[in-house]
Amino acid sequence: MGREGNYQRMVKSVIWMWMSVQSLASAPASSKPHIIFLLADDLGWYDVSWHNPKAITPNLESLANEGIILEQSYVQPVCTPTRSALMTGRYPFTIGRQGPPLMSSAPTGLLLNATILPESLKKAGYSTHAVGKWHLGFCHWDYTPTHRGFDTFYGLYSGMGDHYNRDSYASITETGLHGYDFRNNDEPDFRFNGTYDTYVYADFVENLLFSRDPAEPMFLYMAFQSIHSPMQVPDVYRDPFRYIGNESREISLGMAYAMDDAIGRVVTALKATGHYENSVIVFSSDNGAFANNGNNWPLRGGKSTLWEGGTRAPGFIHSPLLTKTGFKSQTLFHVTDWYATLAGLAGGTVPEGTDGFDQWEALTTGTESPRTSFVYNLNTDNKNATELNGAFRKGEYKLLVGNIKGGQWIEPPEGFDEGAPRSHGAASGITGVDSPVQLYNVIEDPEERHDVADSHPEIVAELLEDLEREFQRMVPADNPPQDPSSDPKYFGGVWSPGWCDPH
Repeated sequence: MGREGNYQRMVKSVIWMWMSVQSLASAPASSKPHIIFLLADDLGWYDVSWHNPKAITPNLESLANEGIILEQSYVQPVCTPTRSALMTGRYPFTIGRQGPPLMSSAPTGLLLNATILPESLKKAGYSTHAVGKWHLGFCHWDYTPTHRGFDTFYGLYSGMGDHYNRDSYASITETGLHGYDFRNNDEPDFRFNGTYDTYVYADFVENLLFSRDPAEPMFLYMAFQSIHSPMQVPDVYRDPFRYIGNESREISLGMAYAMDDAIGRVVTALKATGHYENSVIVFSSDNGAFANNGNNWPLRGGKSTLWEGGTRAPGFIHSPLLTKTGFKSQTLFHVTDWYATLAGLAGGTVPEGTDGFDQWEALTTGTESPRTSFVYNLNTDNKNATELNGAFRKGEYKLLVGNIKGGQWIEPPEGFDEGAPRSHGAASGITGVDSPVQLYNVIEDPEERHDVADSHPEIVAELLEDLEREFQRMVPADNPPQDPSSDPKYFGGVWSPGWCDPH
């Protein structure tokens, strides 16, 4: 979007300044807080400006600095498992979602007997809205957002699509399957084909906020596809990074910049419409950055790995309702905790059998956290299900078990500012580790450079015992073969539900 688009937004903002005076004068506050959950896609630890001064994310950094920065906030190694954990409050290995991300042709989805977060909030009196990437299955209508507790949905069902033309791909055949993937509720929406997705999402949320009564509590789940491939961004966002001389890095930082711009527009609209003063804004990435696009420096590993770079996410809470702000929280937090935490704020009900904790008090007041441990993931490494991969955190120690790969440290191509703190070790890294059991003190050694398993056998034994108990809860991964009946050619060229039996 060029000058004309920017001009139109400036004109709109002036109109809003006048409209906001009218709306704020007459709108009573909701007794329950509005909950805005902003989820980035493949955004790495070093892709935000409060960790990397060369990144350009001023709106996010302002929200973070005026809120509570979460420095020990953990997610799953890849997309679908994190979204599953967020929506159910359960570890993915207990519901069959511990494996790879769902493909567009996968005849399955997030288990249907779970009451997911928007359903709980809806029962508590919230209007519920999902914008952006779903990636929790769509082979049957029952798996789709508007059939799972969301009043509205505006985005793509699959895990990725072209950021401009919405083409989405599945590698089920030799040539692959292609189809259009963008919906307004249940209907395909072709109106903005060719417009960059962050513009489209911000436009939609602005219109949504101005169309509703801020006295009614709202849950807005805004899941960007930024900075996930395909690596695409308007030049206006890439241009500040062309000095780097690395195309993928220039684009990934540009995509984070574009997402930040969209989030700035959302916050402006929240303020203009009377929603902001009674809102809680949460930001997180869904997993670490993919090694050749984003960057997780100085953490080890990246997306799809159990190392800190794949599982420790940049994140924060921002709210005018907070009494203490402007600090970095070291509270141990797992993505499963958001269900209980947000449902608690909303007066909702948390289903039995969830793995999360209500951490609002611990995060906001600094009191002792109810969480002292968590499972990074548990999965089997082969078709015979005889080799276990997993990781477990307890206190300051992290245990890794199995054939743990992808353990490299990658310096950012943009380099460092003079005098900036550097890592404690070399940049080149290990791509695989022979030892089947490793132990790291991730408080003293967050970069996971020093395996201390040999010097702490008693801690290894204790954590192995804990992991064994969790292993008893693991169910087989729900990862059926892709189904050619999903081919968009059977549905007018659009990725669509209606070709599997729900289970």
